[in-house]
This record gives sequence, structure tokens and C-alpha cells, in this order.
Amino acid sequence: MSTAFHPPTDGQTERLNQTIEAYLRAFVSKEQDDWVCQLPMAEFAYNNSTTTGNGMSPFYANYGFHPAAMHPVSTEPLNPASQVYAHWMHTVHDESWKGLEDVQQRMRWYTDPTRKEPPAYQVGDLVMLNGRNIKTRRPSRKLDHKNYGPCQIEKIISPLAIHLTLTRKWKIHNVFHVSLLKPYRTSEHRAPPHPSKALCEADDIEQSQEYDVKDYVLG
Repeated sequence: MSTAFHPPTDGQTERLNQTIEAYLRAFVSKEQDDWVCQLPMAEFAYNNSTTTGNGMSPFYANYGFHPAAMHPVSTEPLNPASQVYAHWMHTVHDESWKGLEDVQQRMRWYTDPTRKEPPAYQVGDLVMLNGRNIKTRRPSRKLDHKNYGPCQIEKIISPLAIHLTLTRKWKIHNVFHVSLLKPYRTSEHRAPPHPSKALCEADDIEQSQEYDVKDYVLG
């Protein structure tokens, strides 16, 4: 799920857009005003090319064959029986799924050693919110607060997405990635805040301007 300041939710589509742009960059005119006409051919070229994830093209994974890129076709199209075709497509999907699982295992081998399990948060816990993505009215960011809070957890959406209780003055999304949070710790030099006041109140946070419309006249 998408969280505040951690928006990537469909990285596969974003990566595909870069590939399509690479196709278009090589064939568009100097004025770059004909990319719409080139888009169908770029889409066909990608769907008919082999991917590194499962070793087959999107066309082959969906239909079990590669559509002919020549017109008219050089050979007569085959029309296999429906049962044979269904069995063949199941085999294709199984091979595709196995290839994707291998890629996932390879990605885990690279990334898992550097990852840590997130803290086991519960509803009502107090956390500190990282301020690297929060704009304030202070002139120097290096001398600004690194964390804001404490903020109270209102809901656990997923192990990686936490819903916080924020003051209405903040015009930001209240669901954050766990990488932006850390448990609030009390000490003998700092009294624990009252739960009703643990709302991440900060007067120097950059707020959206609000206006009251008193009258509206049609011209």
C-alpha cells in the first residue's frame, strides 16, 4: 500500500515506462510530435520481446505463441484443439511462474541481508516521526528537528504501513512507512506526555493556506 513519503507502489509499471521511452527515443522525429503514432509499434515490440524475469515474452505468456510481425503472414495460422491449447497454456503459465519465483529468490538473496525486522508496534504506542520529508518555516534544515512527536498509533494497516493520529494543522497523509518511525523512549529527565496531547503538535510546520470565501459574484 502507498504511504506518505514512500509512494512507489507499482515499480514494475514505472520500469516499463522507461523501456517504452527508450523505444520512442530512437524513432521519434526531431520535433518529437509523432510519438503517439509510434506508441503502438513500441508496445508491440515490447510485448513480443523476451523478458529476463521468466524467459518468455508477454505475448507468449498470455497466448502461447508469438504473433506474426509481417503482413501478410508468411504461413497459415494453426488452430489447435481447445483441450490441447488449454493444457499448453497451463504449462506456459507454470514455467512463467517458476521463472518469476527464481527472480524473487535472487532479489531476496541480495536485499534480505541488509534488512531488519520492523518493530512490533501496537495501537496506542507512541512513536517519533522522521522529519526529513516535512517542510518547516525554519531557515536552516541542518539545525532543524530530526524527529517530531511523540505521535500516537491509531491503526496498524500492515507490518510496513502505520496510521498515526496527527493534528489537523498538518496537511499531509497520516499513513507512514515504518522506516520513517521509531519507538518513543522515555527517560528520567523527560516526563511521559499525556496520551491526549500526543498529536505531533508543532507550530513551525509549513501549513497550507486556507481562505474563507465571503462573497462570489458572477461576471
